[in-house]
Amino acid sequence: MPDTQPNGDTGVIAIVPTFRADYGLLDGLAALSPQVDAIIVVDDASPEESAGILAQVERAGYEVVRRSVNGGIAAALNTGIGIALERGARFVLTIDQDTVLPHHYVSDCLTAFVIASPATRLGIVCTDRVNGQPSIPEHYTEEGLGLVREAIQSGFLIRAEVFAECGLFDERLFIDCVDTEYCLRIARHGYRIAVGPGTDIIHSLGEQVPLRPFGVSVRDKTTGEIETYEYHGPTRRYFITRNNVDLVLRYARIRPRWALSAIRRELRPAYTTIVAGPRRGKQLLATLIGAVHGLVRRRGPLSPGLRRVLS
Repeated sequence: MPDTQPNGDTGVIAIVPTFRADYGLLDGLAALSPQVDAIIVVDDASPEESAGILAQVERAGYEVVRRSVNGGIAAALNTGIGIALERGARFVLTIDQDTVLPHHYVSDCLTAFVIASPATRLGIVCTDRVNGQPSIPEHYTEEGLGLVREAIQSGFLIRAEVFAECGLFDERLFIDCVDTEYCLRIARHGYRIAVGPGTDIIHSLGEQVPLRPFGVSVRDKTTGEIETYEYHGPTRRYFITRNNVDLVLRYARIRPRWALSAIRRELRPAYTTIVAGPRRGKQLLATLIGAVHGLVRRRGPLSPGLRRVLS
């Protein structure tokens, strides 16, 4: 049975937010359990059909906290983080439900904190690779740690002091850009983000669909196979667009280079989704509404009416 109470060995408590999780969650928890003092699974008001997997998670000995209202991934993370800090966690590890860690992941990330000098002000250690694809550090510290400006939230090992000084995740964003916003915020407080040396996680990056601009399939010139791209449905496209516009407006003055890079980074996938993917009309509508809502700083979950339109 996994230990669900902190034993003081590492001071690490892991938070796993879930929503409509499948049974792959158990594989991720099994890989995570030996590496941390406790695991808190926070379910964000999943529908009734998820009750079976959550019951099995509990039977396996893991702690499950059930939220009564779907508040988004930031709210689920914050629920777990609050519990972890109350229990005296020195570090909080955030892991998505579809992530599987290698057996040495946490120890490698903790090593980065040990290596870092006080002057480095290391606040978060993240994964170096996702599915084998490496990050590209922008700078290196004198200790040899690679520094990045932002990273995906799954695999964040966060020093407890960071929450005390910088706050928790921004629940107004609901989903998407939650990790980017937090990276930008802690940087304003002088904290840095380093990649864990040699770390690599298995993480689902979304649905792959055929690339068919205006209904015409694009084939790889070498293999002849139809090319694919990472697809998000209209509701996710709404949040991606809205929250990126929101963050660009927040940081355009103080981080103009980041703001420009964020705009360039999001233009291509937005264009591809509108012209090359399924449900192109709703993708265009989601992008336009998301952009407008980002400009007027509309935040929080989708309204029921807009969800019906985009679903």
